[in-house]
Amino acid sequence: MPVTAASLLNGHWDGMLPVDVAAIARSMGITVEPDRSMAESGVIEKTDSGTVIRFSASEPTVRQRFTIAHEIGHYALGHLTVAGKKYRDTPANFSSGAEPAERQANSFAAKLLMPEKVLKFAVNEKGYRTIEALAELFGVSQVAMKYRLVNLGLLGG
Repeated sequence: MPVTAASLLNGHWDGMLPVDVAAIARSMGITVEPDRSMAESGVIEKTDSGTVIRFSASEPTVRQRFTIAHEIGHYALGHLTVAGKKYRDTPANFSSGAEPAERQANSFAAKLLMPEKVLKFAVNEKGYRTIEALAELFGVSQVAMKYRLVNLGLLGG
């Protein structure tokens, strides 16, 4: 059965911002490895010895964090069902025109990196008013923050 981002946060997050997605993955038993030679943004693979996320260490930190969260999404949503199954994610997979499994993993990543209750608290109670400030607080790109704010109805599309 698929796992939600909220349930992962409830079970594996220390409550600190930005959300440490690598720590969440490790607490789920997933190995997380940076790779400077990758052509892709990231890959998740289920092997006989466990699940591994590798991400491009040459991309900006905000991209690395989104990639790790995206790969956790593939895992949590049940996209990896058999040993040997891989998801290789190129930058095109992070766009809105991607395949359904990729869009699902993107949505999961946004929910994991920018939890709804915490984001609404930052805007409504703490007075964060700019996309830039919110992106910095949550450790995400300004583009990712804008999409999340629009999707939550906190910013007009």
